[in-house]
Amino acid sequence: MQYQNIDDKVSASKAGAFWSKLEECVNMCGRLNVSDNSYIQALMKDLGMPVLPEFEPRWNVAPGTLINVITQKQTIQVLWGIDFNGFSHPNSRASTMNKRPELRDLLARYRCLVPVNGFYEWPDTKLYPLWRGRDTRFHISTSQGAMFLAAFAKPTHAGWHANIITTSPTLEMAEFHHRSPVILDPSQAKEWLELSDSRALLDLCQPYTGALKMYECSSFVDNAKHEGEQCVAPAGKYADQISLI
Repeated sequence: MQYQNIDDKVSASKAGAFWSKLEECVNMCGRLNVSDNSYIQALMKDLGMPVLPEFEPRWNVAPGTLINVITQKQTIQVLWGIDFNGFSHPNSRASTMNKRPELRDLLARYRCLVPVNGFYEWPDTKLYPLWRGRDTRFHISTSQGAMFLAAFAKPTHAGWHANIITTSPTLEMAEFHHRSPVILDPSQAKEWLELSDSRALLDLCQPYTGALKMYECSSFVDNAKHEGEQCVAPAGKYADQISLI
């Protein structure tokens, strides 16, 4: 590529960095399954947390849309993605929380939980070439049928925005990805909201050690516009219904 001047080259470099960051964010915990209210309510009741209002099942929740989060004081709907330097980030790495002032502030003041039934993950084919050419994605949940993800929820002039925290992968996920959302068991979930010591909070952001339910699901979920039970169907079950748009 020929550049007219150094400014063009710098702009191209920034654009490349932008799209690289976008791909990195979308490729980790980029879709959620929040479809079964009963499992989530049972989990919250066991913790003595306020019960969520009834909600419409959503099998394919993508960044940039509304999600329910639990703070110390309330359960609210927020937009998934927090703006850092002009770009909306759906995720933040636990390993950078002590290095970036904006993340230290979120850790101290704006922690929340995202209750979900599960999430979807696509193999990182750049780091795991074994998966190249294999059209694969997984639905991941726990034996309880619901889980809490550690997150931040921050008020802005445009309303509340949330950001899910990621960490090193679980043993199961390490086979195809280098990161995982921070999954908290019930006791850890309460600590995440109530603790104030930053070291203790960071200690909670470890790979999940409990049992995960993971299976290869239908490519129907690839399109963020798709909704319905087809998203969580085992691979191949709804192959004839997949849109190419």
